[in-house]
Amino acid sequence: MMAKRTSNSIQHLCKYWSLQKYVFTALLLLPLSVRSVPVSVRKGRSSFTIGNCVWVVDRPCPDSEIRFYLFTRSNPDDRQYIHIDESWEASNISSSYFNPAHPVKVIIHGYNADMFLTPLINMKGEYLQRANYNLIYVDWSELAHGPCYPSAVHNTRHVGKCIGQLVQRIIDAGTDNIHLVGFSLGAQVTNYASTTVRPFRLKRITGLDPAMPLFITAAADDKLDPSDAEFVDVIHTNALVQGKIERCGHVDFYVNGGIMQPGCWSSGQNPMACSHHRAPDYYAESIRSLTGFWGWSCQSYIYYLLGFCPQNNLQVVAGEDCQPGTEGMFLITTNPAAPFAIGRWSGFSIPQKKDSVLHKHGLNRDPFISDIDQWGKLDGSFNNADQFPTPYSQDPNPADDDEWPYFNHVGTKQLTKVHIKKILEQDRSRFNGDDRLPVASTLATVSSPTQQSPYDHEVDEAFHLQDLRRRLQQKEASVMQHYAMPMYNAH
Repeated sequence: MMAKRTSNSIQHLCKYWSLQKYVFTALLLLPLSVRSVPVSVRKGRSSFTIGNCVWVVDRPCPDSEIRFYLFTRSNPDDRQYIHIDESWEASNISSSYFNPAHPVKVIIHGYNADMFLTPLINMKGEYLQRANYNLIYVDWSELAHGPCYPSAVHNTRHVGKCIGQLVQRIIDAGTDNIHLVGFSLGAQVTNYASTTVRPFRLKRITGLDPAMPLFITAAADDKLDPSDAEFVDVIHTNALVQGKIERCGHVDFYVNGGIMQPGCWSSGQNPMACSHHRAPDYYAESIRSLTGFWGWSCQSYIYYLLGFCPQNNLQVVAGEDCQPGTEGMFLITTNPAAPFAIGRWSGFSIPQKKDSVLHKHGLNRDPFISDIDQWGKLDGSFNNADQFPTPYSQDPNPADDDEWPYFNHVGTKQLTKVHIKKILEQDRSRFNGDDRLPVASTLATVSSPTQQSPYDHEVDEAFHLQDLRRRLQQKEASVMQHYAMPMYNAH
């Protein structure tokens, strides 16, 4: 009888057909051993609860369970509560640290989380070290806690409506440079914020692994899509599990295939949760990364599964510096641990299995690549062109700020000194003859005795040419030695 009364109460409260499907889903998720579920109605706030799950029916904004907090360079550690109301006068933006001259970033967490989720808080530090920003964090954790996923999905519409009110007050402050960044279910919230402020169109929305459950068959106005902003960029890291596999933006980046992330199977952690949370991890690193998350183009995910998307030179950068106007699908590979970015892909890549075989036989390069590139010009280290940042050309701060910190927390001055010292040591060892390659005695090679530089700090042209000729001869001898090995002469 008690269960029957509960069912009648639920049917009476579900006034809207769109709400009934979420309630039905919630009841299916309840354990079979539970015979009754406590139901309470908050008439003053137009919501009701089933167990611990809050279902918002028709609440107005502002809502005390949806809070906004501001961080700027003036208050990088102490969050400032922002009250948003129906009018500019009733709101307190004008008396806060908010500066309309600076870009606005609105960061929205997802299901069963809050604004203090580690990668989201990491974004604060990265942004404020990069430049001046108004960082507004949305905390709607009271309407998104577990195990109430169906009710959290239902509440996204209300949360988006209140964020839309925030956007309107920011516009009243004198700026429309607004960028919404949503993670998981928070990425789907951005859609409702966008529809609330129409006909105004947001400048940019970034979706970090947008949530998939209960959004597979959703209509365009009920999920993140390219119509929600002038530019929508999306990063996929846990597709088909917690995130969506389908494209959601003008440009979609599928990192390491978009489903499982490297490094998420270690230390006994949940690989699914780890892969899902890599999306904000990657984005936080991209804010100040000099290396960058570069992706190459792919026509579709089906093409990727069929192996039709090899690495190519049509590459764009993902993350904070993704350029508006970029369109298409792109694939990215990363390192298994931070720093994750590996930069722009270039040249030939040797599959890992083949590379391990080469090292087994003592070879550093594929002999077939050596045949078409005898001098290693396709190698990243040719002519000392190692993968190293160029601090002064990319430093956004004044030149006299020698200790401007990069993502790896190394200052400009220290970074440059280390690099120069490395180059000087390489040159010193070369002039002393330390870099001579071992050559088999059976090979016909031409070697010249090591000569000391005629000057301590300068090298004349004749000495430079002679030294270059010696190194080229040694490279040629090394290639010949590779082909002389028995494994290549067997019939």
